[in-house]
Amino acid sequence: MMIEIDELDFRRYSPAQLAAVRPKLERLADITRRNLRLLDGVLGVEAEDSALRRKHELVRAELAETHSRIETMRHDLATARSWIDQLQGRLASIEDDEEDKLYRSVGLAATAHTVVIAAARRALLQHHHPDRQPSEKKAAATASFQAVCTAFQKIKELRG
Repeated sequence: MMIEIDELDFRRYSPAQLAAVRPKLERLADITRRNLRLLDGVLGVEAEDSALRRKHELVRAELAETHSRIETMRHDLATARSWIDQLQGRLASIEDDEEDKLYRSVGLAATAHTVVIAAARRALLQHHHPDRQPSEKKAAATASFQAVCTAFQKIKELRG
């Protein structure tokens, strides 16, 4: 992955991408600092050359700002991970509900509208109907057809 050096808006990258690039950016920052010091030595930059010194200071300030943004992203990433853990815990507790398992077994949510349930029933029964399968798959199709029928019958009873 390539991130432009002058592009400091990291919001468009995912946390995984940023985590992968972070060590490379730190290495680049170290190399840039060293190269700036070497360049100063080669050019003989002194306090009298204020324009070059200002550019040098601007680069250092941008580097410090980038480091600050990296730390902010680290914090945001930790917060996002915490939220994900909380949501996964809540999802796991929801998924343990037997009624939800019944709906999920036919690819629906417990909050699905009656029209959606009817359409899903027709589609699944048609898809699993034994008469639509080759003769060598009829036994398996019959079992899955019966399982779908049973699931939708239980859903009908729950909603009854």
